Amino acid sequence: MSPREDDSDPRTVVYNGVAVPTTAPEEGRDYRPAFEEGTSGELRREVRRGDDVVVVGGGRGITTVVGARMTQSDGSVTTFEANSEMLETLRRTVRVNRVADSVTLEHAAVGPISEQAESTFGPGDGERLDPSALPSCDVLELDCEGSEIEILEGMNCRPRVVIVETHEPIGVPPEDVAPILEARGYEITNRTPAGMHGELTVLTAVRQEDGAR
Repeated sequence: MSPREDDSDPRTVVYNGVAVPTTAPEEGRDYRPAFEEGTSGELRREVRRGDDVVVVGGGRGITTVVGARMTQSDGSVTTFEANSEMLETLRRTVRVNRVADSVTLEHAAVGPISEQAESTFGPGDGERLDPSALPSCDVLELDCEGSEIEILEGMNCRPRVVIVETHEPIGVPPEDVAPILEARGYEITNRTPAGMHGELTVLTAVRQEDGAR
């Protein structure tokens, strides 16, 4: 996810192959091929044609677009974003990348909102959704700045694959998240360094009965 942006005329920046209209560009950084590679790379590996994908923590919309592309228009992506300003950026990203037909955007926070999330992305001014209300899906991606454990413990859906960006700097290390996934019948199949300096870890977990794919 990403910092707050205002309502000025946007300029396009390319993040990991996704065009993002942004009003807060970084000087000399119009092309960032490795941005969110941890989650985006795992989505490219795990999402199949026709899958239904759920993204919690939409941010600029990079993983939403990646997921929609991988379903090849035969599936769907439902993305939850808590902050109204980021939701507008997300809408523009989806439209510019021509995946709007397969994407549903929900102005909602799933589970609790951490102080880290609000300080980075602004207030969570959308609906509050209990994790148990997450829709059924084939692939679930969580990038929710510290709410990962509460969502995993409270959700009722059983996706084929769960991709979680863990946030050790704010007290949610992968060592705390992995046992929850394993207790729910998932096998950790990949651990990918993420973040600007590798301070985050993306866990990919596959439902055990689907492990021999």
